[in-house]
Amino acid sequence: MKLTGILFALLLQLIVQGQSTKAYKSGPRILTFAEQEYGRAQVKVKSGSYTLVAYTPDSIFSMEYGVDDVHPLYTFRGDLRLNRAACDSIIISSNDTIVMRVMHGKKWTRERPYMGQLTIRPFLIYLEAIVKVPISNYIAGVVEAEGGLSPEPAYHQAQAVLSRTWLLTNLSKHAKEGYHVKDDQSSQAFKGVPHGKNATIIQSAVLATKDSIATHNSKPIVGFYHSNSGGMTTLPHLVWSKELPYCRAVLDPFSTKGSRYQWQHRTSLSDWSAYWDTQGVSMVAEEWSAYFESIPPARSSHWQINEKSFKLETVRRHFKWKSGFVHPLLEGDTVVVKGYGFGHGVGMSQQGAMHMGSSGFTWKEILDFYFKDLSYTVVDKL
Repeated sequence: MKLTGILFALLLQLIVQGQSTKAYKSGPRILTFAEQEYGRAQVKVKSGSYTLVAYTPDSIFSMEYGVDDVHPLYTFRGDLRLNRAACDSIIISSNDTIVMRVMHGKKWTRERPYMGQLTIRPFLIYLEAIVKVPISNYIAGVVEAEGGLSPEPAYHQAQAVLSRTWLLTNLSKHAKEGYHVKDDQSSQAFKGVPHGKNATIIQSAVLATKDSIATHNSKPIVGFYHSNSGGMTTLPHLVWSKELPYCRAVLDPFSTKGSRYQWQHRTSLSDWSAYWDTQGVSMVAEEWSAYFESIPPARSSHWQINEKSFKLETVRRHFKWKSGFVHPLLEGDTVVVKGYGFGHGVGMSQQGAMHMGSSGFTWKEILDFYFKDLSYTVVDKL
């Protein structure tokens, strides 16, 4: 019976892995403009040919546009109508660039360029848009959104491998909702195919890594990354809960050269004390000052106060600090938090990796610095 259970579990794992690989190769479906609700959207195919298919409650109709045809600008509202006909969804497919923007508040957002297939559908009183893009375009778009200002190919290659690995392990994240991932920080930032000043460098870097992913014990890793470590990375179980054998905490001198290495945050002592009162901690100014002085200079994951342990990631979220690597001090009636780094601090520091790239390190050397015991393979060999 136990053997049957083990075989069933292995078979299920292979099926799920096969489905993920298939979805990966065909290109992910991404919920666009996921960070905001919108009831108006504008879409236009810039050039080339494309097909528009509209699904109404009663019928399906399609329109073909050639290279020489006038390409209209479509403006959709929450009820999703095309030529006055109410639609359940509208699909635009093209091998050329599809640009889209949405109304946020009273202003239009910047256009985002896509290639592939765009599906627009009503969602309550709003609209939803899902793009299905070729995998190389998606990874390149993520790399640009995450660190496109850097001209360093080795950094972009390292970011591409981590982004590709992350995608492969998260393709089922939103499957029940009709897409694979979102385009915001809850998944991976994606603002369309590369279109900035380093677009060519990024596209070349992604192609150079082919379908490479990072693995540990023959399984894709969870490829954590963040903006800047503040000079020291941390471990996932100290930030969240799960230990991962390929993650490690390292002294990171490369991140100290980044623009997000240091920051400062000021909070009134009354607001500070009000929060801690809700946590069962009540101390006067002198006690807080003494406690701050007792905090060690190294990165901490928890504060021990009056025999209680408090996770700094939780405190960070409440006060909206840029990281949990902090050293507070009391100046009069103000708590001044001197912080280091930007983000959760687990895995690869993006700004650290950029400086490693400019110092001549390869993408594998960058990843091996921030992680341990990694192997590298391609998706087809999983």
